Amino acid sequence: MGKFDNLENKLDKVVNKASLKSKNDKNTKNILIYNVPVEWTEILKENGISFSSYAKMAILEKMKKDGLV
Repeated sequence: MGKFDNLENKLDKVVNKASLKSKNDKNTKNILIYNVPVEWTEILKENGISFSSYAKMAILEKMKKDGLV
């Protein structure tokens, strides 16, 4: 028997057993980060800002306003 005999059958077995889920599917769940709506985090992402950096800036401004820093 040659090296490539029954290759098609072997490939069919592999394909049928494989988990072929698309990694590009967008998760549509409403996941909250620190009780922040997803819509807010999406707006930040669209403007090139990460949630953590924006939250740090907001907390620092609030702490300065309250005289804590």
